[in-house]
Amino acid sequence: MTIDLSRCLKLPTLPTIAIEVLRLFDDPDSSIDQIASVIRKDPAISTRLLKAANSSQYGNMGDVSDVKRATTLLGRNSVAPLVLSFSLARQSIEPGEHASYFKQFWLRSFVQATASEMLGSYFGSPKLKSECYTTSLLSGVGKLAMLRAEPARYVPLLDKAADEGVPLTALELAEFGLTHHKMSSVMLGQIGLPVRCVSAILAIDQTPDSPEPADSDSRLVKITRTANAIASLLCDKSQGVSIVELEECLDDLALPVEMTSEDLLQMIQDRIEATADLFEVDPRKVPPVADILQEALDQLSRISSMATEPEANEKVPDQLLEENGMLKRRVADLLRASRIDVLTGVYNRGYLVAQMKERAAVHRLRGHSFGMGVVDIDHFKKINDTYGHQAGDQVLKLVAEALQHCLRDVDLLGRYGGEEFVVLLDNVSPHVINLIGERMRKTVEQLPVHIGTATIPVTISVGLCEATVNEDPAEFTERLFAAADAAMYDAKRSGRNRFCVAEFDDGLALSSKDELRPRTAMVASSPSNN
Repeated sequence: MTIDLSRCLKLPTLPTIAIEVLRLFDDPDSSIDQIASVIRKDPAISTRLLKAANSSQYGNMGDVSDVKRATTLLGRNSVAPLVLSFSLARQSIEPGEHASYFKQFWLRSFVQATASEMLGSYFGSPKLKSECYTTSLLSGVGKLAMLRAEPARYVPLLDKAADEGVPLTALELAEFGLTHHKMSSVMLGQIGLPVRCVSAILAIDQTPDSPEPADSDSRLVKITRTANAIASLLCDKSQGVSIVELEECLDDLALPVEMTSEDLLQMIQDRIEATADLFEVDPRKVPPVADILQEALDQLSRISSMATEPEANEKVPDQLLEENGMLKRRVADLLRASRIDVLTGVYNRGYLVAQMKERAAVHRLRGHSFGMGVVDIDHFKKINDTYGHQAGDQVLKLVAEALQHCLRDVDLLGRYGGEEFVVLLDNVSPHVINLIGERMRKTVEQLPVHIGTATIPVTISVGLCEATVNEDPAEFTERLFAAADAAMYDAKRSGRNRFCVAEFDDGLALSSKDELRPRTAMVASSPSNN
């Protein structure tokens, strides 16, 4: 079956004011007076434009009460996207049984536009930044047309995409013979969106065997694709596919600054929260970045496992099944990047904290004792000040490697921050925890650290604690960490280069944790008093 394009094209997706501004947007001869005159025709949009001009997000320009002055101060590169946003937001707020779908459409459009604008800003051109925002904002208007023209056929596709994590475009192709991006390009081409913007929207659906668009190497095309992948990751349910697409898009885009995908996503989410009120979106509908990335990686892990099953063709998205070897490498790379501290090669704080709770929950079920150690490098600031930060980095790497060799296969080592490491000890007895504490202390003390012609003495202070998990795992790990951390400071106060083992107080309330001072069960030290 197909969809009646002529019927969709007759539906009012954008109001007249938005179409007029869109045409002026690409006309270099249009004046501020013309743009302001068009905006004044719509009191609601005029009011919101004035609100933007007076907001901190757009420079807090003072008491701006005139549309022309607001247009002049904001500049044409900001005004056109703002007017389009206000118009599209209003078109997306419809009562009735499909109201939730319209709200989700607007949220995703806004997220995609925000991402595109931020990506465009890294390349220094205000005009490119504006084009990026406008192109991404309007790239999904085909959804509105499909939803209004064929709600009985389109709503089930939206539901299936949300419930099963199947890419919506694949469902649209099967049902209608075209995607909403294709629909958007036809509609926007008719009302005067510049050809380069239309081409960028069409390129979102590009597959490896698709013909290259005329300007496939343009930044606008690459930014639009990347922003769509970000919106899919933050707003859709196919995070496994989206994270792979995002990494590939970022590689192709080659941002002029170094940042991880997690850093970029967090910046975008911060921007969404800052402007949510102005654009009538609920930022709570976008989950925290850490949760989204974890879900994406969980999906990828499941997909990677399913890809080896005989019936994989029915379970795994085509994009990921075609090159299973590449998928597995990508999964491994992404999992590692999300868990590993770049400098030391051990687990990072985020993964460490998650593992604390997970392992405590498992130990509670099994009735086993769970242990934790906090390790701090002695006089680390002095090492940095005397030998330089590169020497400090080298010490961190060597200490991490040495600590790793002191642990059992079931244990886990992570960098908690700065010069502090944390070890998680599975099914550990008081005897074993003492052995591990002394092994770590002695191994680091004997570590040969050479910087140039100098030999740097390096020691650590260690606090340890173990207990049976008899309470909520989250509260237990918080108290166990507090006990081990306090024991580490006892080791510092006792002269450094030693370890202390704290006794866990089952009756200690969480509110008292700041006053926690563990009883020292054993102290081991070397003759050195570093």
